[in-house]
Amino acid sequence: MASITIRNVNKSFDNTMVLKDFNETIADGEFVTLLGPSGCGKTTMLRMIAGFERPDTGEILIGDKVVSSGKTFLPPEKRGIGMVFQSYAVWPHMTVFDNVAYPLTVQKLKKDAIRQEVERVLEIVHLTQYAERVPSQLSGGQQQRVALARALVARPQVLLLDEPLSNLDAKLRESMRFEIKEIQTRLGITVIYVTHDQAEAMAMSDRIVLINDGVVQQSASPAELYDHPINQFAADFLGKVVFLKGEIRDGRIHPDGTDQTLRYDGNRQGRIELALRPERISLSTESGELEGVMVSRFYLGDVSDCRVRVGSVDFRVIAPPETFYRLNPGDRVFLTLREKLLFDEDGSLEDKLRIRT
Repeated sequence: MASITIRNVNKSFDNTMVLKDFNETIADGEFVTLLGPSGCGKTTMLRMIAGFERPDTGEILIGDKVVSSGKTFLPPEKRGIGMVFQSYAVWPHMTVFDNVAYPLTVQKLKKDAIRQEVERVLEIVHLTQYAERVPSQLSGGQQQRVALARALVARPQVLLLDEPLSNLDAKLRESMRFEIKEIQTRLGITVIYVTHDQAEAMAMSDRIVLINDGVVQQSASPAELYDHPINQFAADFLGKVVFLKGEIRDGRIHPDGTDQTLRYDGNRQGRIELALRPERISLSTESGELEGVMVSRFYLGDVSDCRVRVGSVDFRVIAPPETFYRLNPGDRVFLTLREKLLFDEDGSLEDKLRIRT
């Protein structure tokens, strides 16, 4: 297994900057996700690590070996990587066994060694009983596991995955997240995973590198990124959030559009952007920081998704499911904010949240 070091990498296509001053170190055995909207540069970074693209400037190391720099460029087959793409890319005329064996066949290993390695990796991805089937006899999830086994069979130092679950249905996608993480933990392999799906990133990653418009916004654990986003884009991209403008004065937060205030214990003064997580707002019929009126509520099974109007502002609240039956539109309710994320109001919120493609 190996670490990955990326230093001062820049990449442009047709005079358009795709990645700017990218610097990251991925530890040996770490699961790191490159997360961001379509067109942010995450797949380009993965392809440069793999050797399918060359940086304009900067260098990339796998372990202590320079694989890409101004003077050096190793092709993909010499980098000790395994790669799984969005499309399964399994050969329809080959059995599962032969699909997985292909990288070792190209290396001209002996048949006994090939069989041993293929059986080992098929057991890891739970496909042993399907070894003699062809891809048309498999489900989408099983075909994706064939692609994963093929990437692992040559014992790579690093596993690269480019949106490997995006073609699966929602339920299968959720189960495959945990399978991939379980395999990574079992093998102790270094993984770089590309996705635009924040739930995938949160569930699987040791660390998330959040990218927008070719620039790393924040690199942190899922909990750190969710609880302490560095800017409005980071707060908005992970999870649900409602933004309100307001002002801090006299030790209180005064949200625009209301005549009510919120407690504040910090040192800020002046105009601010307030970001609220709907699941971290408590709803009560007895008391709270803010008083409002229930406008609507939607039953989603595990939760109720509510809108509460305070002054001219609608607050979104993710409440327990029984709220749907206890409260009706028009009822007076109280809100308590268990968490307040504050940002300086230093420009257009719409611009800060704009996803460039």
